[in-house]
Amino acid sequence: MFLGEYTHSLDSKSRLTVPAKFRDHVATGLVVTRHPQGNCLMAMPLDQWAEVAERVSDLALTNPTTALLRRMLFSSAEDLKPDKQGRILISQRLREMAGIENDVVIAGINTYFELWTPAEWHKSLAPLSDPAMVGEMFAALGI
Repeated sequence: MFLGEYTHSLDSKSRLTVPAKFRDHVATGLVVTRHPQGNCLMAMPLDQWAEVAERVSDLALTNPTTALLRRMLFSSAEDLKPDKQGRILISQRLREMAGIENDVVIAGINTYFELWTPAEWHKSLAPLSDPAMVGEMFAALGI
């Protein structure tokens, strides 16, 4: 499970240190790709990625929305393996997709984690300042 929020900086070689709490989950590798609903990247352990990839691959090829989803997820995906210090190399292509230049917010999202610029991360959380919206989210869960 990926939980918590961390801010790290890319090193001079564009490597990002994966938070220590996440490293065991991605030690054998992970996939980083464009997130479908935000100006960020998502990173998944290989087993989680395999499940998502299978579900997407099972969707109808003739559906235009499915075709777009496949293109977005698979063409931007890169499989990575952390080095001995727990760092991953974020390619320039992926950094440009998310606008990442130096500082990166790493947000645990249960089965995967997201990589954001600090500004975009804070912007994405703005709706949570509305107590009514937060109440509706919990009500929808029956909590």
